[in-house]
Amino acid sequence: MQRPAGLLTSACVLAFAAGAISVPIFAQTTPSGDSAETIETVLVTASKIGTQSLQATPLAIQAFSGESLKVKNVIDVGSLMSSIPGAAPGQDNSNSARSYTIRGVGTSTSTNGDSPIGYYLDDVPFNVPNFGIAPPIRFLDIERVEVLRGPQGTLYGQGSAGGTMIFHSRQPDLEKFQVGGDAQTSSTVGAHELNYDFSGFVSVPLVENKLALRVSGGVSYTAGYTDVYYGADTAATVTGKPDQKDANFSHNQDLRAVLLWTPMDKVSVQAQFWQFRPTQEYASYGRSLDPSYMINTGGVRGYSSSNFRLYSLTTNVDFGFAEVTNIASYVDGNFGYQYPIGDGGIFSSFFYPTNFSEEIRIHSSGGPLHWLIGGAYQDGEGPQMNTLKTSAVELHPDNNSIATNGALFGEVSYDLLDGKLVPLAGLRLYTERRAYADSTSENPVNRDVLTWRLNLSYLPNENLTMFVTAATGFRSGMIQSKLQADAVSDVGVPSSTSLNPETLTNYEFGVKWLTDDGKLSIAANLYRINMKGLITSIATNIDSVNGYANFGNAHTDGVDLEVNWHTPIKGVSLGFIGNLNDGQFDSVNPYAQEKLTYITPGSRLVNGIRNNWQVNANYNRSLTDSVDLFGNFSWNQYGNRFMSSGILVPEYGVANATAGVRYDTWELALVASNLGDERGPSSVFSETTLIGVTPRTIGIRLRKTTD
Repeated sequence: MQRPAGLLTSACVLAFAAGAISVPIFAQTTPSGDSAETIETVLVTASKIGTQSLQATPLAIQAFSGESLKVKNVIDVGSLMSSIPGAAPGQDNSNSARSYTIRGVGTSTSTNGDSPIGYYLDDVPFNVPNFGIAPPIRFLDIERVEVLRGPQGTLYGQGSAGGTMIFHSRQPDLEKFQVGGDAQTSSTVGAHELNYDFSGFVSVPLVENKLALRVSGGVSYTAGYTDVYYGADTAATVTGKPDQKDANFSHNQDLRAVLLWTPMDKVSVQAQFWQFRPTQEYASYGRSLDPSYMINTGGVRGYSSSNFRLYSLTTNVDFGFAEVTNIASYVDGNFGYQYPIGDGGIFSSFFYPTNFSEEIRIHSSGGPLHWLIGGAYQDGEGPQMNTLKTSAVELHPDNNSIATNGALFGEVSYDLLDGKLVPLAGLRLYTERRAYADSTSENPVNRDVLTWRLNLSYLPNENLTMFVTAATGFRSGMIQSKLQADAVSDVGVPSSTSLNPETLTNYEFGVKWLTDDGKLSIAANLYRINMKGLITSIATNIDSVNGYANFGNAHTDGVDLEVNWHTPIKGVSLGFIGNLNDGQFDSVNPYAQEKLTYITPGSRLVNGIRNNWQVNANYNRSLTDSVDLFGNFSWNQYGNRFMSSGILVPEYGVANATAGVRYDTWELALVASNLGDERGPSSVFSETTLIGVTPRTIGIRLRKTTD
């Protein structure tokens, strides 16, 4: 692959005035004691034109501080999803490769194809070509998370059709030495070992006010609770002694190092390294969820593993009238899984992705005219090694997905009526070359795509924001192996190794209201999404091999609601988020409909949940100047889910709780997840493949924070 000289480009930005990452400002932390009586001002950077208050940002956007996530015991992307209206799991069969959707976008293909959600670690995209997994990041050293719902095609590109998640990490302190960490242990129902989790950080000012280093990391072990039977599903199999007990245990290792250099005022440079290494034995699915067991493994080991490394160099220069930012990054790694398919058979699939990306942009500073222009480039590939082995056949359909793309983008807005009325327009011109390749052939496809966004916001005062928006997004066409494409064609559904893109248009009205006393906030969004070229899975005549085809067009109508209230009871606040989402197919590929007879025009969109909501209560009260009590309780409800297999998964609910005490910078807490020991299922792919909820887990956490 040809890669532009990202470090050289960064050096040029530095030479033009010297440069590095702009450290975002975020005003919200979990307040201690009785100070939590009003909703605090939150500043976000999702618009890429500097900081903006969450209340005044004309988007369907949420912001979660790292401290509030700790109080709720939210530790990773998966546990955050219950706090996002319209969010749902796509595939969750191991801790190494999980996917998610927002507002039903991208539900039809699970982890296959590009992600329907854009993921950014600080300003760096986490992008695995043709496999839409979320970064296996655990929230060890996170300052805040910003979640943007709806397509973000102009600023964040083709990987953000359903939304964007931005994980802002804590930066080195240029003045003070800092050290802290967590230690947690817990017990899960059905497991015969304890879980543990250790993490820590250290920040060192190497040259005061000029150069600082921050290193953080952690290790964790989650005990297994699923038993394994080598034989088929018979009464003798599941009532006798299992061949393996507690087989689905998992490990995580995380490491992050960041060097921050500010050679002069308004100039900074950030070099960063991340590594994620999750592994799991067997998987998160089973034949039964309560009791939890798997069958028919034939004694073949099942496992998943991954090891991702991310390197980035970010430069930022503030010229007063404008800021210039350049981000160069490189991701490489490996991930995959092996699972038994009975009688000694196996299916394994391992990926070895690499992805170079670079973005340079300049935006205005101050004045009624706000503008941003930029360019982006990505060069990635995803070699895949597959093995299907049964008593009748052995196949090795290895292949590679090659993706090279570039984009020019920009947005402009103007403050009318002293900023009370703000029109905005944005465009992104995207061109890509995507190819399927194997040992004998390459099948390239070149595409040009234009995405746009129009927005009109009305802000009559600081307590009310209203906006209407129309925006487009797309997901690049999926690449599949020739074996899959031929197998789908053999069952009568035309297909190919390179499928057409999915495109969408989102129409939305939003309102945010904050009371004068700052104790109650309400945000609501109404939206309609028109989707074209949806891709779906098709079963074939080859055991354990599914292929894909463009299936049809659909639309979804929905409403999001968020409420936060600081009650008259001292130290008590309540929150609610909810989503109703009604998705239907408008037209269906007639060849595919013959295979999937239960999907017709007017039938429900597959794999998406109909609704989700969360109610949470927080308590924060000072006993003395240095001692605080705190607690959180949440109830998370997940609506029913119509699977592409034709199975309707019923709704279910999960309760979580945290309670603790703080003394100065120390914290001791009891944490509990799934108090009611709900098992689900959350997904059903076949009679023997059910994915459930982790059983009730209760533990204790000791934590040391900074001042």
